[in-house]
Amino acid sequence: MSKIRKGLGVIVTIEKYICCVLLVLMLIICFAAVVMRYAFSSPLVWSEEVILTFLVWFGFLCISIGVFGDEHIAIEGLYNTFPGPVKKALDLLRHILLLVFGIFMAYYGWKVFQINLIKRLPATHWPQGLQYFPMVVGGVLTTIYSAVNLVEELAGKKNGKEGA
Repeated sequence: MSKIRKGLGVIVTIEKYICCVLLVLMLIICFAAVVMRYAFSSPLVWSEEVILTFLVWFGFLCISIGVFGDEHIAIEGLYNTFPGPVKKALDLLRHILLLVFGIFMAYYGWKVFQINLIKRLPATHWPQGLQYFPMVVGGVLTTIYSAVNLVEELAGKKNGKEGA
């Protein structure tokens, strides 16, 4: 399982680099749009569409990165009051729920993507499906990462999380 996690770690690293690039591009475009609008009275009409598209990609990639590292927010104060077997059951439940969520996200994301693929965004003329495809990518990655976390939890490995 460690070889699989190491291989998936490469994908997560690529995701992190993509997120960094998207964040920098969103910042540059947003800054340029504000300068063009207020300093030159010539707005970049396409800027909001591009920033929104990048933000959606950024968000769904970050969801899957969090699932891989098992780093999503939890109510640790309450969790830590339970005995070990209850914690184990809650961890299994969490991984199963994330796995199911990932499957639904990929499945229904694909349906929404197909519906919106033929539509065009008004300013950039990009396919509108481009804003929905991150749900598919994020769903598939979330499903894979959740499955790995679930198998590791069943095998008794801790994923590097203390108290899990």
